[in-house]
Amino acid sequence: MTNTREGTRLIVGRNAVLAALRIGHPLEVVIERGAQGGAKVRAIMEGARTAGVRVRLVERRELDRLAGPNHQGVVAVAAAGAEPKLKEVLARCAQEGRRPCLVMLRELLHEHNLGAILRTIDAAGADGIILPSHGAAPLGPEAVRVSTGASETVPVIRQSLTQAAAVLRREGVILIGAEPEAQIDYWDQDMTGPVVFVLGGEDRALSQPLRDACDALVRIPMVGQVTSLNVSVACALLLYERLRQRTGSRT
Repeated sequence: MTNTREGTRLIVGRNAVLAALRIGHPLEVVIERGAQGGAKVRAIMEGARTAGVRVRLVERRELDRLAGPNHQGVVAVAAAGAEPKLKEVLARCAQEGRRPCLVMLRELLHEHNLGAILRTIDAAGADGIILPSHGAAPLGPEAVRVSTGASETVPVIRQSLTQAAAVLRREGVILIGAEPEAQIDYWDQDMTGPVVFVLGGEDRALSQPLRDACDALVRIPMVGQVTSLNVSVACALLLYERLRQRTGSRT
């Protein structure tokens, strides 16, 4: 999402706009003139009509100016809202009787990876992502588009990682770090309790303070010639192993 006029943000792409309408976020939907024939755009227009949200038809060049070239013919303007806080996410999990599951990343430089991780977090039923306060990828138009709507459902928490780790440990959440030199394969680690998966990022391993904060370190085995996975793929493996363990442990 990018800021437009003060107090608003952009939601870019058909899936993201449709998800935002279902949640009740948009103030206005802007659609490329001539794009109304597609099934998803028709669903967006119907959703906007049902919700009483204004729809404005414009030429493509206006959408390009508003959101860049990858908007898929649809943009929504929504209220900016407050950034989510870790303690609020944990409190909501407790209120709903759920064991929290989050992802923490030392760095995340590329919007595309952020969007892909958000999509996986939503699909795997996890509760949010924790990024450093400074230097991480913005939740911009590319991240929103790639997330296919998950940017509207998954909290993106930005704060000091060491402070976040301290809060999580006080709340009884287990920190599991992904580390190539670890001795335990990730599928052998118990992930059924409250957990946060701690990863390095696109180009950096875990820092020593983050390693020290972890309760367990696991590896994702690599048997080919490459030595690492894309960070969004690593997140997906960990999150779905947790889902497998949780599903398999039900009686």
